Amino acid sequence: MGKVKTFLGEVKHEMKETTWPNKKTMKKNTLTVFGVMAFFGVFFYAVDSVITFLLTLV
Repeated sequence: MGKVKTFLGEVKHEMKETTWPNKKTMKKNTLTVFGVMAFFGVFFYAVDSVITFLLTLV
């Protein structure tokens, strides 16, 4: 039981040292992630379409 208490005390200490992003930073990071996902979605769709087209020619 002592190990659990020590562990939880350490978790509490680490949570106090954690810095959390503010709303503006979180919104910016979220938009960046969605933008990158959209870019790669379109990119891989285009590559797949080109490869499929080339394979139909063979």
